[in-house]
Amino acid sequence: IVGYVTCASWEFWSQWPFFQHMINHLGEYALHDETFTVANSYQYGPILIAKEVRGAGLFEKLFTASLAQMANRYPNMITFVNKINPRSYAAHTKKAGMTTCGDFQFNNNNYYFLACKTK
Repeated sequence: IVGYVTCASWEFWSQWPFFQHMINHLGEYALHDETFTVANSYQYGPILIAKEVRGAGLFEKLFTASLAQMANRYPNMITFVNKINPRSYAAHTKKAGMTTCGDFQFNNNNYYFLACKTK
């Protein structure tokens, strides 16, 4: 395995406190004047790429495939990136074209709240 990505509904993620926090604050964020809800969005990530194949386009391929898999169910993809991880932030905003919709704090960590349309 050289790459892996996870995508799931908020219902799936709701069993963990971090995601419960995100769910409770979804309505504070929007993209193109559409406020996020558990019905119109899903959580993407983590995505992992083996070091030996980074930079070869696998990130973009996995990202695009994950969008295609969820596009018929949800119009919005949401993820988060810890602010201490500039490499992940750059990949998601520059390579994947995700939009920074805001930020939040959880358990003494600071995160970017990122989103994009699935179609």
